[in-house]
Parts: sequence; structure tokens; C-alpha cells
Amino acid sequence: METQQEHEAVFNSGVNYYIFSFDAGGPIDIRKSADRLLRAGIAETVVSPRNGEVRVAQRYQDLVDLVSHTATLQDLGRVTEEGGLFGWMIRHPIWAARLFGRALTGSRGGEGADREGTPASELLSENLNFIYESVARQQSVNAIQNYMENELLNPSYLQSEPYLRLHLRGARQWLTRLGGGTLRTPGNLDEGVITNALLLIHRSGAMQLTIALRLPDEITLDQYREFSFGGSNIVSVSSIPEPLLKAASGRRGWEKELAGHWEDDVSSGTRWRMVEHASPASVADLFELYAVAISRTLGHSSYGSWFCYPATFVDQVTCCATEEDFKRNHSLALDNAIARSIDIETVRPESRSKVIPEEGSLTLGKSLYCDPSSALEIRWSGTGRVEFEHHLWTLLILESALLQYWQIRLLDSRISVTSGKLKAVRDLQLEVIFGLREYRDSGITYGTALELTERLLSGWRVDKRYGHVLESLDQLQQLAVAAESIRGGRRANLLAAVALVVAIFLGLPAVNDTLEIAEKVKASGLLALPLGPFQDLARRGERGAWIGYLLFLAAVALPALILAFSRWTRSFRRPRRREPGLTWPFLLTVDDSDTPPSDTP
Repeated sequence: METQQEHEAVFNSGVNYYIFSFDAGGPIDIRKSADRLLRAGIAETVVSPRNGEVRVAQRYQDLVDLVSHTATLQDLGRVTEEGGLFGWMIRHPIWAARLFGRALTGSRGGEGADREGTPASELLSENLNFIYESVARQQSVNAIQNYMENELLNPSYLQSEPYLRLHLRGARQWLTRLGGGTLRTPGNLDEGVITNALLLIHRSGAMQLTIALRLPDEITLDQYREFSFGGSNIVSVSSIPEPLLKAASGRRGWEKELAGHWEDDVSSGTRWRMVEHASPASVADLFELYAVAISRTLGHSSYGSWFCYPATFVDQVTCCATEEDFKRNHSLALDNAIARSIDIETVRPESRSKVIPEEGSLTLGKSLYCDPSSALEIRWSGTGRVEFEHHLWTLLILESALLQYWQIRLLDSRISVTSGKLKAVRDLQLEVIFGLREYRDSGITYGTALELTERLLSGWRVDKRYGHVLESLDQLQQLAVAAESIRGGRRANLLAAVALVVAIFLGLPAVNDTLEIAEKVKASGLLALPLGPFQDLARRGERGAWIGYLLFLAAVALPALILAFSRWTRSFRRPRRREPGLTWPFLLTVDDSDTPPSDTP
């Protein structure tokens, strides 16, 4: 019998990750796609599982130049104190000319900007450290992802570079509830949060956009249920970066159609558009803005269907001293939070196991409730500090399972709409064959994580879809055979016609006899037109006969030579595998050999 609770169940702090799966419309070049998103200013960084290097957007080139100039000025300060100024001028003649020109004109540049009494070398060092730390902070999210997925996924699969991960520009959100669960009043812009947007682009065309949203502190479990759906109307005010709005609009004069107003301050190198929603918006609305911007940047007409999987990570629970006390005092509220959309009291006791999944955590101090529609992880001994890497162990498993599910779903849907054309059938055959092989190779290798993945895939009935794809692959083979038969018949007819023409030519008398006959024929009008070239060759004697042989051989062999040459040159055309983005060439660049930071979103 449930103990009567003496207080409301409260989650002190946590993060919701809304994992949206959607479709690019077909297989894509992931490097080219990532480079476009970086150039458009939608993405900040990108990492490949092949080498773990976290590359940055092209706009960071300005920072690269700034760091180089600052290092040059640092070197100038050193040689001024230690000697060797002439050598410095030889090494940096352009900078020497600039400084000499300023000395002549008496210009000091940013006069008054330096802190009084602070040496210039110290200010330069502070600026450099600020740039390094800012860039490393941007790189850290992708670095942590890469560090941990190397522990979970098949190394040979990762080396094939099946996907790239990008860290996109975030958006500022002011939620309908403040800390403590109180409702936000109009005009109140306290406690805004910045969403982290994490994109995975897979070579099959499957995409995942994970939007991380920090929950208000100290909300009750009933209030938490408002945030547990991607479509819940929980956002009162939004502020969106300009590159995202520009890419989503995709046309001139896009600013005239925007709601809201531009904020006064420029932040993160761009303007921000603030919108106070007449009625609260949802995270799904934000996803659709990202999806439209991504699709248009990549040159796609739309992003197709999508699926949202919310995963909540509660970092601290303090209303009860222990996990046992919480479950004893708030078992009903906890079940409702896990079930999300249904009050557990309305469910028959014998059916509750179908609504409430078994606890999936094997470690003390943490509970994990995961089913095909959502996941909830609670750290009973948490400190309240948001620690991205602790969330990521579970989040990567969920993303991996969702990626496998979405791959099979896309293959299944693409097979059902294929045309009967041979090229389309063959392309789809290759996509299905490689897609099924990748589906088998892309799974989790870690033991308990594998069990969770299999449970999720079973709930999504992936085996049924997998069987349907295999069955459809046989049907594709039959379509390919039928199309090849038709094409083979056409080819046979063409070859027969060519053989007939060749037989006619080869069956004629020798070229000399042919030219002698042509020379003796007396014709005028239209009949003389085709005879003219033959009679001209006949008048040239043996030389004309040799020219006739060469012309005949050229007419027969030239098409075959052209075809062979085109195929030979095509075999040398290899797409240049250029890395997306820009290498950050200085110290503190993050790669998979670095220890991951301990606090992110």
C-alpha cells in the first residue's frame, strides 16, 4: 500500500534532449553537406569518427589571423626588451612598415582602451587565452561525443566515416515556467536558457537533430510532464541567430517577413531576432526551423517526415533523502512521469507493466526508464551540476538505436516508391545492399548497452521492417532482371542492325572494284551527290583506295574508340575528399586524445 506523501515530488535540475530523426531525401555526400552548413554559419564545429579532429567553421579564419597577428606583436614585445629588434623587422617587414607609419603620424590606434598600468604583453596574453578557451569550449561538445562513441561503437564502422557530427548555433529560449514552477508573466525575461543543437548527418540520408534544453530548477513531477513532449507549448519567448533565419527563409527580402525585433547587442558574431510568441511555441517548432534551414542549405526541397524521441536526465532530487524514500513517497507521481501522457491510476493493475518499463540501470545511485517512446534517467545522488558526459553515455545508445531504426525505415519507404527504370532499380539495389550491411555493422558493442538497443529495436518492430526490406530486395532483383531483359533485347536489335550494315559493306567488292564502278557510272542530279566522293577517290588511283580504306575503318572503329576512351577517363575521376570546415591550427585544439571537459550544456 502506497504511503501518503507529505510533500510534492520535485526534480531539482535536469536537461531534456529532444532527438529528432528526419530524412535528407536520399544518400548524401556528408563532407560536402557539412561544409555547406559550416559556410552558411548554421554550424560551428564538425567532427569525423574516422580521426576525431574537431574542425571549425570558415568564419574562424578571422580568429586564426588575429591570433597570428597577436603572436607577432608578442614577439615584438619580447625583442624590444631582450634585443634583436632589427632581426624582428627583417622577419616581419609588413608589420615593421605599419608600425613605422604609425610612429610618423603619431597614431596609437586603440588609445585609452588598455587598462592603466597593465603591460601590453599581459593584455595580449589575456586576449590569446580568451580566444583559445572560447574556441575550445565550442569544440568540446563534439570532442566529448567522439571520445565516448569510440568506447561504444565498432571501430571498423567508425573508420569508414559513415556520418559526421556537427555542433550548430544554439537558440535562446524563455520557457513558460521559471524556477520553482511559477508561470512566466509577459515581459519577464529572467532565466533564459540557450539550447544546444547537435546534428548527425549520415551518408544514407538519415539525419538526427538533438536539441538540448535545460529544465527549470525545482519543478514538480506533474510540471515536468509539460516538458516531456517535443510538441508541448513551453516556450514564451525565442531569440534566433540571423544565419539560421536567413537559411530557413531562402529568398530575398526575408527580413521584411520576420516577426519580432532585432536585439541591440551582437553576440557570437551575429545578430539575434527576439520573438514574443502570442501563444507559447514548442521545441518541435524550433526543430522545424532548423530542418528547413538545413534542407535549403543542402539544396533539398523538404525534410520529409520526422520522429521525436525525448530523453530526460534529472541531475538532482532533494525532496527526499534517498532513492528508497522517493519511490516510497512518490511512486504514483514517478509512474505518471514515466508514462507521460496517461495517468497511471486509469490503467488496469495487470496492464501497468505495458506502460511502465522495467528499470534499465545496473548501477546504484541512478535509475533509467526507457521504452520506444521516451527515456527518463534520474541520478539519485547527483549534485545538481549539469554534466554532459554523464548524460552522453545513455544518449549515445539512444541515438545509435534511433539511427538504426531510421535507416531501416528509410530503406523500407524508398523501396515502396521506386520506378521500374533499370538505373533507378540498380541504384536502389546498391543502396539497400549497403544499407543493410551498415545496419548490421553499426550497432553497439558494449554489453549492457547492446541489451538496451535490442529492446528498443524490438519495440519499434525493426525485425519486421528488416524482413520486409529483404523481401523487397528480391523483388528489386526481379525488376532488374526484367528491365535488363528489355534493355538486352534493344541492344540485340541494335547489334543486329550494325551487323547488317557491316555485312553489306564487307560483302561489297574490294574497295578498288567499288571505286572503278563508281568512276564509270554517269549520273546527274541527286544521284550524283553520293557518287561524287567515290569518283573523286577513284581519280586518285591507289592513293584514293588507301584513303577509302582509312575512312571505312574510321567509320567502323571510331564510335567504339570514343566509348572506350570515355569509360577509361571516367575511371580516373575520383571525387576529391576535402575535409569540411577549417583546422584550428593552434594549441588547445580538441581532438579525441584530449580528456573531455566535465561541464557542457
